[in-house]
Amino acid sequence: MGYTTDFVGHIDIEPALNQDEIEYLTAFGLSRRFDRPEGPYTVPGNPMAERDRDDVEIDRYNRTAPGQPQLWCQWVPCLDGCCLAFDGHEKFYAPVDWMRYLIQHFLKPGAKASRSGLPAFEHFTFDHRLDGMVVGCRRDTKELFAIQVKNNRVTKRVLRPGLPQFGWHEALAYEEEIDRWESSSRRRRRVDPEPPVAGVVDLASRRGAG
Repeated sequence: MGYTTDFVGHIDIEPALNQDEIEYLTAFGLSRRFDRPEGPYTVPGNPMAERDRDDVEIDRYNRTAPGQPQLWCQWVPCLDGCCLAFDGHEKFYAPVDWMRYLIQHFLKPGAKASRSGLPAFEHFTFDHRLDGMVVGCRRDTKELFAIQVKNNRVTKRVLRPGLPQFGWHEALAYEEEIDRWESSSRRRRRVDPEPPVAGVVDLASRRGAG
């Protein structure tokens, strides 16, 4: 069944992301990071409209892209591009690995995507420094840990070790409130048409990267 982790905090980005970087990283986080035939950096033109792809075999669709730690990257930029934060969805199992991936491939000076030659990165600056801290608490064991980023270096420190027996305890009050709010939000989204996602445009039409 997996487990959920609650995260608080954010990671600052200096200088702030430009609009192309915001759009790409937002689409990257909204799209399933499976082993796409077009390559691991590919994002769909409209990730909110992408569903199960009948043009890709099921084994490939369920296999992560080479070098990527999980099928979903749940670090997303804010609208101003000045920080990264958790997207709020459940079952984020590789937060440290994904933070390192974003920095090493897209953000820091000399990042790997800067040598890809892909049009999606034409306007990336590859000159960012990330600093900050996010604290997470696993629901199943109550392990409390801190993810710290200092000058693009990512480390994890356990603040309170987890205890496996907590997996059989009832949800804590704050967990119930988070779940209640998320359930209410999902019901509202089913009733109301979904508005366009700010900062996400048709990347395929703009850059030919879809």
